[in-house]
Amino acid sequence: MVSFRTTLLALVGAVAVSADYWVDPETVSPMLRTAWCSDQRSMCKPICLETSRGEPQVNTCDSETLTYGCVCSDGKQPNVTEYTLTLPYHMCTAWGTQCVEKCGSDNYCARDCREDHPCGAQRPTRVNDTDTSSTTAAVPSATGPPADQVFDGLDDGSDGNDNDENAAGSLRFANSYGLALVAGGLFAGFAVLL
Repeated sequence: MVSFRTTLLALVGAVAVSADYWVDPETVSPMLRTAWCSDQRSMCKPICLETSRGEPQVNTCDSETLTYGCVCSDGKQPNVTEYTLTLPYHMCTAWGTQCVEKCGSDNYCARDCREDHPCGAQRPTRVNDTDTSSTTAAVPSATGPPADQVFDGLDDGSDGNDNDENAAGSLRFANSYGLALVAGGLFAGFAVLL
C-alpha cells in the first residue's frame, strides 16, 4: 500500500521539477498530453531499476494537470529530468517550442531558447557503474577520450599508428561511397536484365 508520505513526496517532486519549464496544459492537445503521460509511466520503472529492485511505489501521471509521481521501491524519487521520454523532458521541449514561437523572426532569441535551456541529461549520473576506488574525484583515463569529447565510432588515427589511420580512412571511404557502389551495382544488374 502506498503511504501518504510517499504520495506527498511524489507530488512535491512533480511540482518542483515541472516548475522549471512549466507549460500551460491548455496549450497542449489532450492527445499529446495523454501520450506524454504514457511515456512518463513507461519510463518510471526502467529508471527505478537502475537503483532499486521491484515495482515503483508510485508511478502516476495526470494528463489534465501535467503532474506525475515516480517513487522507486526503495522510497527514493529519481531525477527523471535526466532522461528523455519523461514528462519533464516533454514539457521542456514544448516550453522551448513556445519560446521560439514568441521570438518571432528574432533568430538570436530563438537560438537562446534552445541553447540556454537544453532538455534531457547534459551529464547524466551513472548509477550502475562499479566504483573500485575509495576516492570520489574523477581521474582521467590515459587510454580513453576526454569527458567532453563526442564519440563518433571512428578513430581519427591521431595516435600516429599508420594501421589505425588506414583503418579509419577505409571506414570513412566505405561510409561515403558504399551507397553509391550498391546503387551502381543494382543499376548494372537491371541493365543486364533488359
